Amino acid sequence: MNAKQLFVNDREQLIYLLSEAAEIEHGLMCSYLYACWSLKQSCDEELNREQLAAIDGWRDSMQTVAMEEMLHLALVSNLLMSIGSPPHFFRPNFPVAPGYHPASVVARLVPFTRATADHFVYLERPEGKDLPAADGFEPPFAYQRRHGRPKLTPTAEEYDTVSELYRGIEDGFRRLTEGLGEKRVFIGNPSAQVGRELLPFDGLIPVTDLESALAAVAMIIEQGEGGREDGEDSHYVRFVAIRDEYDALLRQDPAFNPSRPVVADPVMFPPIDARPANHVAAGPAGGVLDIANAAYGLMLRLLSSGFSMAHETAAFRRTEIESAISVMSVVKALGICLTTLEAGTGDKRTAGMNFHLPRSTLTLPQPHASMAMLAERAKEVAAALRAVQISGLEALRLAEQLDAVAVRLQNSRVGSH
Repeated sequence: MNAKQLFVNDREQLIYLLSEAAEIEHGLMCSYLYACWSLKQSCDEELNREQLAAIDGWRDSMQTVAMEEMLHLALVSNLLMSIGSPPHFFRPNFPVAPGYHPASVVARLVPFTRATADHFVYLERPEGKDLPAADGFEPPFAYQRRHGRPKLTPTAEEYDTVSELYRGIEDGFRRLTEGLGEKRVFIGNPSAQVGRELLPFDGLIPVTDLESALAAVAMIIEQGEGGREDGEDSHYVRFVAIRDEYDALLRQDPAFNPSRPVVADPVMFPPIDARPANHVAAGPAGGVLDIANAAYGLMLRLLSSGFSMAHETAAFRRTEIESAISVMSVVKALGICLTTLEAGTGDKRTAGMNFHLPRSTLTLPQPHASMAMLAERAKEVAAALRAVQISGLEALRLAEQLDAVAVRLQNSRVGSH
């Protein structure tokens, strides 16, 4: 497989590529979480102890990968802010339309099956590793996104692996620095950068110059997005290990199935063109999905505002980012709960979280108004949770967690006057 050359001639094209990288990190994180939450959790789900122990290990590994995708998203935000752009937490809703990403980058929401394991290995394959697309994850048709580049208008580029995208970004930073000089490239306010004092992720570094920009890109590539084949903790190595263990368990028991009967690619709203879709709307699952997506939207607003420079003090930003992490655990609990509820498709399959994003801009640029709006939203989601009565879901505890977020946001707002 020959690596494709990406061309970055100006700042706008670099921002375009970084924004696409952010959306891919975000989308893959959702894909991994969906598969992770679909995994069975007890021997009562037709598992023996050996199988359950393996699945528990997979769950831990996949959750680690998903959190590292969040780290990558944070690093890409720092890269964007270093050259004067805002952070980018938007992404297309699932299912992602063909052509939005390259044909080799297919992000879907599916339960964890043997084919899913193959697909995750394919997505995280190292540079130069020629692998076929997994069954069921092929693009609906072959296409190339690049048909000649305009000189000024930023546009999509073509690449086979995610690491090729990052190599293009790396080359773009070098090119711009050579052409404009380091000071003219890295014009972002250094105080906009998010470091471990705001988000305690190992590997999260501020980006203020070419050296730190290249270090951030190297961290992402090495950790897994098409990283080294011999990297002990790379995403590729993790998924290969899971796939190999999956095969060993299948040899012992051909009927082995690690996941609940979760639907693939669920949607919250029925398609207007009446094409077939796993529409989750009726019964308890519809109500929980509504709350889960609202909580997810709140979490992203908190992250986006916390990463932006809308607030002049680190205390404001820390409050929002810490609140986002708290809401993240609520989303996880609701996402797992959905896999126990019938989706309403008439075939006993269960539902799943579809990570639906609102159309409105995520960042709230007015500090005091944003704290009020975010607190208000936390209270609304908490009130909806209090009305939920589903066995196994600690709805009251989750509601209290959201109420605590609302109080924290309100106190931060009042304390600033």
